[in-house]
Amino acid sequence: MRNSVRRQPFAPVEAANAITPYPADQFLGLEQSLARLWINSGLIRSDLKRGFAGLSGTATGAPLDLRLQFLSTSNRRAPLANHTIYIWHADASGKYSVYNKPDTNYLRGIGVTDTSGRVRFSTVFPGTYRGRIPHIHFEVYRNLEALEAGAERIIRSRLLFPDHITRAVYSGSSCYVESLACYKELNFERPVTEPRHDRRSVQMASVTSRGADTLRASMTAFLSTSK
Repeated sequence: MRNSVRRQPFAPVEAANAITPYPADQFLGLEQSLARLWINSGLIRSDLKRGFAGLSGTATGAPLDLRLQFLSTSNRRAPLANHTIYIWHADASGKYSVYNKPDTNYLRGIGVTDTSGRVRFSTVFPGTYRGRIPHIHFEVYRNLEALEAGAERIIRSRLLFPDHITRAVYSGSSCYVESLACYKELNFERPVTEPRHDRRSVQMASVTSRGADTLRASMTAFLSTSK
């Protein structure tokens, strides 16, 4: 992975800046978020690689510097400041903490957007499992109080990664061997290569290298907050 990341300037995806409302996830239901369980127990954090609230475990994998920005589709693209963002994703082997690994709760975290609508997390490149391409889930709430009170989220969705990035990461580390095998067998949800013409509830992250060993993934999402 070191050589491929250093030598290739990964171009951003144009659709990441499209001024259209980010679509909701078609796969997940409307059940209450797990974020409410730990909002006051260490879930508000930027480094997601370790367990928290008394649970151990450290996720291995390619380091990922995740940078998200949330803007309004109206009001002259106003930044969504002080909004609460909850993200979670699978580890390098394609397993989720809590669900597949009940002894840990890593790769989950809450961040609050700054005045520019930005939030940043330090994590690892997500693994995948049979039938799904690698993705990071996220939920957006108007503020921490709304999440604590069980208010309706603005959106629950996910972001994806370019095919050539995924293949480079999965092929570059032995901890992704299970994910690589699942990725090669994909047959009904192909990697998105042209998001402007893809109707699924996804958007592609723009990925660049940050130094020799860390990937930087960024995405700008335009949200409708009228309701």
